[in-house]
Amino acid sequence: MDNGLSTVRNLLWIIVGLTLLSIAANVYVGTELARNSDELDGLRQVLAKQLTSTALEQSQQLQNKMEQLNQDAAGIDAKLQAAQDRFVAKMDSELPKIMDNYLATRGSLIERQAMKQIPR
Repeated sequence: MDNGLSTVRNLLWIIVGLTLLSIAANVYVGTELARNSDELDGLRQVLAKQLTSTALEQSQQLQNKMEQLNQDAAGIDAKLQAAQDRFVAKMDSELPKIMDNYLATRGSLIERQAMKQIPR
């Protein structure tokens, strides 16, 4: 019977040892999880700050590009107006010459066709 009691006692010591190891492992895992959770919170805060600063930088860059486009558009408007003014001035000076030349070369032909259409 003594042999059976010593076996039970040895098993009890093994169970107590395993229980203590399990408790120690649970405490270790719990502290690691808490540390990981704290690190993740820190990373979340850092990422939020970076996202905010990046968004501000990108919005500033976009604003600068929009201002540059507006300046370029203003320059294009002036260039288009100048080109239109040159075209109109050239048409004012050249069109009468073109029409006179056309009428001089085709005038007699048009006059003959008109005379054919007038009833006599």
